[in-house]
Amino acid sequence: MLSTIFTFIRTSVVPSKRALRLRLAPLHAYMGATFVLTLLITILDFIVIRPDFFIPMWLFLHGFAIFFFYLIWVAFMALYVQLFTRVYSKNMWAYRQAWPYAVSMTLVPTILLVILYHMNPSLISIGFVIGLGYITYPLTKVPQKKQRRASS
Repeated sequence: MLSTIFTFIRTSVVPSKRALRLRLAPLHAYMGATFVLTLLITILDFIVIRPDFFIPMWLFLHGFAIFFFYLIWVAFMALYVQLFTRVYSKNMWAYRQAWPYAVSMTLVPTILLVILYHMNPSLISIGFVIGLGYITYPLTKVPQKKQRRASS
């Protein structure tokens, strides 16, 4: 199970045609990757913010909030993936395929988004553009449906 999660994360680091296969990933792979992302961002935020709140409680609440908002971000990106595949290849992916792909292709951009935000909050729009590019580029490698010619 852990090897599947690490393979999922490793494959999602570089947006390529190979990443398209992640749309068929098992549930534990993309939920485990989401948990790893939540831990990374929570630790990063803890180092940057240095809360003077009860630390275990802060870590739990912050991790929960990151997990919740990340899943909302992935839900929107999965809808975007469905729309893009519908327009681009005329064959819309089912939501059960768009969700794992959206998780895989938002892992790295989300970490970049948080880093850019901590550097300068006005850079957050650049993070969103990177995220859209990251998720869209492999989708341009989806095979197109071939048009049948009418026999004359």
